[in-house]
Amino acid sequence: MSGLLFLIAGGLLEPVWVIAMTRAGGNTDRRAFWYVVFLSAMFMSLMFMSRGMKTMSVGISYAIWTAVGALSTIVAGRILYHEGISWKKVAAVTLILIGISGLEAAG
Repeated sequence: MSGLLFLIAGGLLEPVWVIAMTRAGGNTDRRAFWYVVFLSAMFMSLMFMSRGMKTMSVGISYAIWTAVGALSTIVAGRILYHEGISWKKVAAVTLILIGISGLEAAG
């Protein structure tokens, strides 16, 4: 179970580094700060995924990490940038979650 928690934590860090990378590339006086956040969050995300892989298979670990990252990035985009969420996005994320559940059930 702790492996799953590491994967979820790593996936939740995905939107942090994506947003920080976007802000670091912008024209701002806090560029160095955003680069530090970007690199730290990316490193920690990969570190958590690595820890999660110690108790789960590589394929399932990567699928979970990617799905959590994609879902949390969509939510962050909606909250921070007011991006739309269409039924197609919801259907795609649902299919990913169904696929992960199928992989987990298959053993």
